[in-house]
Amino acid sequence: MDESVQPSDRPLDRMAHRPVMTSEVLEALSICQGSWYVDATLGQGGHTEAMLSQGAQVVAFDMDPLAIMKARENLSPRFGDRLRLVSGNHRNMGQVLMDMGIHPRGVLLDSGWSMPQSESDSSGLSFESTGPLDMRMDPSVEKTALSVLEESSIEELASILSNYGDEPLAMGIARALAEARSRGRLPGTPKELAAFVSGVYYRKGYRRSRRHPATRTFMALRIVVNGEIDSLILGLAGVRPLLESGGKLVVLSFHSREDREIKHLFRNWVREGLGSLPFSKPRTADKEELRRNPRARSAKMRVFIEN
Repeated sequence: MDESVQPSDRPLDRMAHRPVMTSEVLEALSICQGSWYVDATLGQGGHTEAMLSQGAQVVAFDMDPLAIMKARENLSPRFGDRLRLVSGNHRNMGQVLMDMGIHPRGVLLDSGWSMPQSESDSSGLSFESTGPLDMRMDPSVEKTALSVLEESSIEELASILSNYGDEPLAMGIARALAEARSRGRLPGTPKELAAFVSGVYYRKGYRRSRRHPATRTFMALRIVVNGEIDSLILGLAGVRPLLESGGKLVVLSFHSREDREIKHLFRNWVREGLGSLPFSKPRTADKEELRRNPRARSAKMRVFIEN
């Protein structure tokens, strides 16, 4: 952190959302002025703004209505019709782009969540939230995090926590939740769930660390509620045939399951003769970015080039 920042400014600095690996993303996309690009996960608009600033035309997707509204307020007045905003899940971006008649030169899909999204009380993603245990980014989705806890068996809960959160205490947490449910004491808010999972950890002898004990549990529930893995694969599979020759698919993932899925998808396409990989192993954030933005520590970037 810059030592010139005054103490009173530091809380705002911590709250500011920083898009991850922006330089690496722009390098991978090789922006050509006037060409169309896609930001499949708009979020706070950092990557979209960077692409627009280099002369790209951008179609940006987000299923969070608030993200679309903020981009319309902050970016549309500056970039005009070079920015098209689509309110919806990126799983459908292939069909949407086809309807628009757009064949993009590059697509970015950043599977991470922006800080305002994760710290919003209404989203149910903050450990301190006393609102509903929701975790939906699209209000039209029926399933919530609470309904997952209410309706899943012990085995199903353990599988969710293990497969989507890499949670080492998946079975212990699942059993504790099932027991609490049987007594009518299931956590009903994010703050209660965070405290509940922390209790399981501490009873098992774990001690406090930099990572909150409930991090993996929250991530697993969020991925399941929003169908993130399926949306990721469907979106990429749908948009790849629309790429210009030599077009790039750039994916930033933050979870081992996501990265494995992308690795296998891209390698299968290479075996089918559909394109190539500029590098076989994922790129990660450099030391300077990690110093400025610790949230980038789990980011992995993979790139596919269409033939």
